[in-house]
Amino acid sequence: MNVNSEIDALAQETFAHLAEQGNLSGAYTKTRSWFKNDKRRLHIVQRYDAKDHAPVILKQVFRPEDPTEFNGILDAHHLASQALQACSEQHAPEILVEDRALKACLMRFQPGETLRDLCETHEDHADILMQTGRWLSAYHRGTFEQARGFQPKFMARHMLHLADQMQTGARRIKGQKRFVALAHQVQDMVADYEGRPSKIAAKHGDFNSHNILIEGNRTAGFDFLPISHAPVGYDIARILLSYALTAVDLDRIPKGHVLPPEALAAFFEGYDFVPADDPSVGFLLRIQILSDWNRMSDKKGVQNLINFERLRVIARRAFA
Repeated sequence: MNVNSEIDALAQETFAHLAEQGNLSGAYTKTRSWFKNDKRRLHIVQRYDAKDHAPVILKQVFRPEDPTEFNGILDAHHLASQALQACSEQHAPEILVEDRALKACLMRFQPGETLRDLCETHEDHADILMQTGRWLSAYHRGTFEQARGFQPKFMARHMLHLADQMQTGARRIKGQKRFVALAHQVQDMVADYEGRPSKIAAKHGDFNSHNILIEGNRTAGFDFLPISHAPVGYDIARILLSYALTAVDLDRIPKGHVLPPEALAAFFEGYDFVPADDPSVGFLLRIQILSDWNRMSDKKGVQNLINFERLRVIARRAFA
């Protein structure tokens, strides 16, 4: 029996346990399984269906073994649910029952399609981007911590630290000569953004085009990382670059931009917690390019190679 088969069987046992804890009625059967298995993570997501009952989703984590991160993820999900409870259209999937010792939870099934899937089947992305912006704006508004002057120097220094590691041979990545040049170029941008007013809110942490579901006017974000607070531009940069990498015609990106202006305008038609010219947005979009550049070098596979080449094109446009 391979690893996926083993954890699939274990997860089904966990489902039976949680279904009993949550007093779920109905003869539920497993209909889908999804796995994530890499050096750091091993987890499974399963869908269960029963006649005349709403589907439910099981998520169980096997690696890392330390429950701290999983507990933090659950706490972040609950925070999002509380932050969005007054919203009629934006929410996080309802957690029905959880078992922190087993690192598992059951959630109500959320209908819809991801941002990425919708962009593959729709030529016009404006409404999809607007809906995505509305969800993130509601989440940031509901977890708002404080208004504060933006401080770009910390991320700029981190990029310089990575560049120094590459120049000394401590780290090697694809295209590192260009990365080093861009990391130094970022230092020249700091003064233009330093101290300008921005807002701090809870980060989703991994708000990419896979982690939001859209159905009509209803949207749901999920797969949060443990709670931390940061300038709102972190999540905005993450989702917009994820969108650009997977769905944008790169020839439509003008020099000095990360994505086509009409795409940015569509997103901010929905996102109204800060304007598009917020300093954390402009600066952190460039930082996100370098972060993804550094991160992608540890990954293999055809799709990663395609995304990396697309990222290099976006970098040429953005830093022109």
